[in-house]
Amino acid sequence: MKLERNFVNGRFMEPVSDRLTAILNPATKAVVGHVHNASQKEALAAVEHAKAAQRAWRVMPAYERGAHMQRLVDAIEQAAPQIGATHALESGKAVTDTTNEAIYAAQITRYHAEWARHIEGEVIPSDTPDENLVLHREPIGVVARLIPFNFPIYTLMRKIAPALIAGNTVIVRPSNNTPLSAFELARAVERAALPAGVVNILAMDHATAEAVCTHPAVGMITLTGNVNAGRKVLDYCKANIAKPSLELGGKTPAIIEPDADLKKAARELVAPKLTHTGQLCTAIKRVYAHESILTMNSSRCSSRKFWRRKSATARKTPR
Repeated sequence: MKLERNFVNGRFMEPVSDRLTAILNPATKAVVGHVHNASQKEALAAVEHAKAAQRAWRVMPAYERGAHMQRLVDAIEQAAPQIGATHALESGKAVTDTTNEAIYAAQITRYHAEWARHIEGEVIPSDTPDENLVLHREPIGVVARLIPFNFPIYTLMRKIAPALIAGNTVIVRPSNNTPLSAFELARAVERAALPAGVVNILAMDHATAEAVCTHPAVGMITLTGNVNAGRKVLDYCKANIAKPSLELGGKTPAIIEPDADLKKAARELVAPKLTHTGQLCTAIKRVYAHESILTMNSSRCSSRKFWRRKSATARKTPR
């Protein structure tokens, strides 16, 4: 059974307390591992490590940051089976799905690493003669990442990778339901030999996460979660005028055109609702059907209702 430690400043830390969270497989309710919850002192120390590491990371040429991230891509791809197996245990998903999620996480990391040569500023003509304005992009600093339970590896790297290539360092709080796979990913960070303090992953309770998010060194907080959690993050951002980035659930529409195969469309509408018990941001929430489809099906429905009503009336008529 796994017993995970927090990953801070490039290494797995020896815990200073015995505060453990048991991780359950939702399919079987069996305990599949434990994580050490970081104390506020440990978590705030991790922020300081990230702040110190960012001084060197931000001035590193972007192509060098990209090279570090390419090594991380390789490490994630090599570890994908182990990450997937651990993710399946804690989430109840199929191993095929969780392993693919780790591969997709590597792919999105590669995509952002390749932006290294495309981070550019601008020269803007001024209203004043003989003057130009120069726009130079600066990293924000330390970014706090709050990760959801349903796609804890893909979402994690989707949030980390763009922050890293832009010169930021990160503090990650994985979901308390699915943190084990995040620590498997931390091992990939360790094998890739990213500079110490650039990526920090800690299990935290809500009070500790709030202390991290309101630390003066945190310049941005990003969350994928529900609306109430988003309101909390906005409150945290007020403390230091930190920048919020919120994904609070999708409102994915489906558009049914007149020439659509309606049987196939119906299957495609239902499938996301059954995948991972419908816990997908991209699950269909709204359906827009062309008027001709609505009219055609309304006619059929009206006919059926008519015959049902007629049949019901006939039964009530005395013989």
